[in-house]
Amino acid sequence: MNAQNRIAPVDGLRTVAALGVLWAHVWVFMGNPELSVGTIGGVTLDLNRAVSIVGTGVDLFFVISGFCMYLMYARSQDRFSLRAFASFVRRRWLRIAPAFYAAALAAAVGYAVAGHGFPWLDFASHLAFANILVPGMGALAAPFWSLSTEWHFYLVLPAFIWAAGRFGFWRTVAACAACTLAFRVWIFPVPPSYVVDWHAQLPARLVEFIWGACVARLYLNDTPLPRVLSGWSGFIVAVAIAYLGRVLAMTAVVKFGGVAAPYLKVFSEPVLTLGYALMLWNVVSSESVFRRWLSHSIPQAVGRWSYSLYLWHWWPAVWICGWVRGEFGATAVGQYLAFAMALAVLIPIAWLSFRLLEAPYFAKRGTDTRDGAIIRAAAQ
Repeated sequence: MNAQNRIAPVDGLRTVAALGVLWAHVWVFMGNPELSVGTIGGVTLDLNRAVSIVGTGVDLFFVISGFCMYLMYARSQDRFSLRAFASFVRRRWLRIAPAFYAAALAAAVGYAVAGHGFPWLDFASHLAFANILVPGMGALAAPFWSLSTEWHFYLVLPAFIWAAGRFGFWRTVAACAACTLAFRVWIFPVPPSYVVDWHAQLPARLVEFIWGACVARLYLNDTPLPRVLSGWSGFIVAVAIAYLGRVLAMTAVVKFGGVAAPYLKVFSEPVLTLGYALMLWNVVSSESVFRRWLSHSIPQAVGRWSYSLYLWHWWPAVWICGWVRGEFGATAVGQYLAFAMALAVLIPIAWLSFRLLEAPYFAKRGTDTRDGAIIRAAAQ
């Protein structure tokens, strides 16, 4: 396959997403240390909190998934077919299950070795991609919730494709966005304990995948970027929109919102991921320094391993941060040391996991192309 036909920046964005998740979790494990860069009006400017948007890498993954799945499925199937749907689900299972099951098994064995017994129900719920449907099934590793949400999107994607063909693509997008907002309006005013369970469900996240599908549609139709969204300045505009979405969920902003606080959270992730979708459209459709950086060999390599890095990062990061806190305290310096150490440990783990548990899938399909680096010619 011709490398120049790859949508290279997509893997670069996967790198950003994976490293952002790792950075955010290290920050939390280290006790959210403050990195002050001064004060304004008596208010401390905390750089760590200011850049905490990078911790929303899961949402960026969802946007990228919507983009890739639309390219892979919708272009070959404009109407529902049970045979095509079964084939699609089988391929997705073969793609994500081996690495996920291995990581889940390792976490379950570690749980048992620690003296808590083997978590059979928790493990079984993960194997069925149903862990977010059963309360209390998050003991293996907190990030595993997203695999369940992702899988549920695969199951409803054919319905989206059918509706788009029957009622029109953009009308279907508007309906999905409205349903997501309505669901979020319903969940956020309820007690926080319920929000935790409902927030991970696909109805609360569907629009994040749909934004990615919108970018895929625009990309395949060669729809030109508006000038305000093109080039390096357009990328900055997209980042600003994403950051606005992140700000809506910040504790200080929510407290300031008073009775309207729950509704700030309603729009937080939809706006955040709209910004991410515009970033994606920007880098796949226009030239800029950001596209060139994302297409560099290092982000490309880490992007290829990003799924495995995400799956395996939780417990090594927990243990490394625990050691660093004991030796150096919960400081910003310790946080960045822990991040560097975690990355040094996880890169070879992610590479090995990719080679053993992901690469065979691509070899069997006759390509080493990642889902995040779809060949445009193959998608059309």
